[in-house]
Amino acid sequence: MADMFEIALTGGTNIFAASGLENIRNCLCAIAATRVGSVPLYRHFGTDWQWVDHPEPAAMARFRAELMEAIDRYEPRVEITSISFKADKTQAMDGRLYPVVRFRLREGVAQ
Repeated sequence: MADMFEIALTGGTNIFAASGLENIRNCLCAIAATRVGSVPLYRHFGTDWQWVDHPEPAAMARFRAELMEAIDRYEPRVEITSISFKADKTQAMDGRLYPVVRFRLREGVAQ
């Protein structure tokens, strides 16, 4: 059985000299933080932010579905097993949702 990994997508990336899991983390953060239509010549990249300003349970469900689809499309190195959210009421009250992505590396992908 392949190793399971868990990464909290809290923003902040290090694009310089990133390799292995750090590079995958950077890519997952970029997918989660990029609004569809905001990247010239790559208009479908990212997630659709239609969940913004919805009640938290509905926002989480929509964001989770969007993120799973986008990661499946744009990050071929990983196989998502689940997405949850950091349980922090202060951040939720400020309108922030931080996804926690659990995944396996696909066959042939090095750590």
